[in-house]
Amino acid sequence: MTEAKNVALPAGFEDLAEFAPTWGQCFTQDERNRVRVQSTMAELQHFYNVVQPRLDAIFVHLDAFPLGQLPEPEDLLNRIVLSLTEVSLAVEIFGQPQVPGAPAAHPMRIRWQGLPAKA
Repeated sequence: MTEAKNVALPAGFEDLAEFAPTWGQCFTQDERNRVRVQSTMAELQHFYNVVQPRLDAIFVHLDAFPLGQLPEPEDLLNRIVLSLTEVSLAVEIFGQPQVPGAPAAHPMRIRWQGLPAKA
């Protein structure tokens, strides 16, 4: 994951600070997906239970800023709420961190070595 500065959340959202070291450090969808797959359902359910009821307040707060020009505290809050898109899949649809029936979430690289020489 990309390293972020130690930034505090905006006033009124301090209760979400427990998620800043993990979900707040996810800058891409791939990073959010990786954290989801490596989390337990108990962790995902806790995140969902805390963040989901705050969505209206979060959106009202973030809507006060131009997209792409969020101050650092709001950008951190935005990354946390973006993570809910990954978490909600596990909680509301999959019932598990991994996509059911999908191959394991690890990179696979296939390299062509050529055909063996004929004798």
